Amino acid sequence: MRQFIRGLMAQVSQEERREVTQRLSPAALALFERMPVDAQRHSLNAMQTLQAGGYDDPDLLTAALLHDVGKVAADDAGVRINLWLRGPLVLAEALAPGWLERQAADDPTEGWRYALHVHLEHPRIGAAMAQEAGCNEQVCWLIAHHQDKASPDHDERSRLLAALQWADEQN
Repeated sequence: MRQFIRGLMAQVSQEERREVTQRLSPAALALFERMPVDAQRHSLNAMQTLQAGGYDDPDLLTAALLHDVGKVAADDAGVRINLWLRGPLVLAEALAPGWLERQAADDPTEGWRYALHVHLEHPRIGAAMAQEAGCNEQVCWLIAHHQDKASPDHDERSRLLAALQWADEQN
């Protein structure tokens, strides 16, 4: 409910847009700009949460800005995963585990069923989009795994992933 209300009021200031423009390459910026404003706001909030927590790794902050970009792939099927659709998807996952997986189809001609597939696979879809936009391997890996169960490893990559997951959860 909190995410929904935040999404309804979402805005991105000119100053924030300038910061994103400075942080992302032109191709990565084009991906960010394809996201609806509420998703941009969520991504900015995740990045700002990381910064407030003392994280300044450029790859981590880039991944925060692009971690949900894979959701725009549903646009290819004419179904935008926007604020009004995300709420029911989250509820369906919570109330009927497995239902989304059974209904999802990986063919864009399947409309809403493809949107379910995109919702479930957006981390890997987004990582592929980020790679195509020239993002480095670390950024793509963080995007691809941002919804995976946290690893007990204590290496730098696992630490960055845990930070991204923490910031995503906060927002």
